[in-house]
Amino acid sequence: MKISVTPLCTPPSFTGRKGVQITKEQVLNLRAAGLGEKKIAEELGVSIANYYKQLKELGIAQKLANYSDELSKISRDKFEELLKQNFSILDICKYFKITTTAYYTLLNKFDLRNYMHGANSKVITKEILQELVDNKIPIEEICKRLNISKSVYFSLVCKLDIQTEYKKSKAQVAKVTKEDIERLIETGKTYPEIAEALNIAKPTLQRLITKFQIKTKILQKKEAMDNVTKEKLEELIASGKSLDEISRELNISPRNYSTLVNRFGIMTVFREGKANNLSITKEKLQALVDTGRSVQEICETLNISDASFYHLLKRLGVNYDYKHHYKLKDISKNKLEQTVQEWESQAKAEEELNVRASTFNYKAREEKVTTVLSGSIDRLNDLGRKKDEIQMYLDEGATPQEICEMYDIPPVMYHSLIRRYNLISEAKKKFDNAKTITKEQLEQMLKSGKSKAEISEELGISSRTLALKFDKFGIKTKDERKNKTNIK
Repeated sequence: MKISVTPLCTPPSFTGRKGVQITKEQVLNLRAAGLGEKKIAEELGVSIANYYKQLKELGIAQKLANYSDELSKISRDKFEELLKQNFSILDICKYFKITTTAYYTLLNKFDLRNYMHGANSKVITKEILQELVDNKIPIEEICKRLNISKSVYFSLVCKLDIQTEYKKSKAQVAKVTKEDIERLIETGKTYPEIAEALNIAKPTLQRLITKFQIKTKILQKKEAMDNVTKEKLEELIASGKSLDEISRELNISPRNYSTLVNRFGIMTVFREGKANNLSITKEKLQALVDTGRSVQEICETLNISDASFYHLLKRLGVNYDYKHHYKLKDISKNKLEQTVQEWESQAKAEEELNVRASTFNYKAREEKVTTVLSGSIDRLNDLGRKKDEIQMYLDEGATPQEICEMYDIPPVMYHSLIRRYNLISEAKKKFDNAKTITKEQLEQMLKSGKSKAEISEELGISSRTLALKFDKFGIKTKDERKNKTNIK
């Protein structure tokens, strides 16, 4: 209940007003209402310093002066009883009408720190904090349990020399050398694999690579790009070389080639074609289509490819009733079935109907005529129900030829079967084995005196795969090094 007080002055300011006199009755009434000293001073319109000065003049003791007397009235037995009943800190403070600071004071006074549910910075020991950190309890939860702020937590971590995950990680990072990273990169490991091997985070690995100025593949590619000039690139493009040929000569990827072309603003045949396609309007293309011309004639008129023609139809929304090919409407179902029955090859069928392979297969699907392609797809779907059985035969060592004979399929369909249902064949096992081979492993086997044939047999890979691995890791055998020396 709030006690109404007759205002003695204008509404109080932050510092209070000089000359305001308070009475003993006012102070006692406001204290009885549960207000604290600061709130009473604010209510009466005086500064806290002036308030305490007038209390002294009125002969009224400060609450703070009687604080220790109030604490002395709390018995150890009652306090311990509440602790044993697992009362929370706030509940105990509420019961005794004390602050949390007083709660910890009593814990120390009664020597009951073993019941501690929380602590302030003065009573927290290294053992208590280290145990919480070792249990990987979040910082927010630790602060809540110990009744401290985050700033106090970090201060204690430094003061008490607590070993946190961050400190351990930092110590681990300090051990990593430039040579460690370069050695792992040379083995062909990916960044996540290198980070895992060094027991550091991937962003930390990236930072160390930058710090040590290690020339990774990415940096090497960037350097290669920086060395390419506009004049050099224009010269290679003008020579008529393909994208792959230019990329190999400049030691850059096709994607980096496109980046450089865009950066320098070089007009290539592709870019010219793209610009030409963008200049074609819907009205222009619709007018040519409406004349009944063939796709080839329209493409020649517009100087575009067949693929660009169909792309423009879709992008511009041109009404073109010939579907995929203007000859489609001339192919009847009977003609298609007859061609399939007299089938010699895909090329013969295309020549007979004067269409492309994509058009032929599209028409066959539309008319529901079974072709070699659709028949193969149906056959693969049927074999899918027997994939577990086929895998069992593969595990028992059946060769591709034996699988083909068992299920009456050609070799081409065997490979499609393996890819489609992700079956584990002997070839796939060798491929998977090859991916796990490291440079150190090969060098160790060579040092032990093993021949290439023995290494291939032990690793379960072909001699060709082994040669590719040697080339990738830059490993030279003794004979190769001798031959190189003799040549010199």
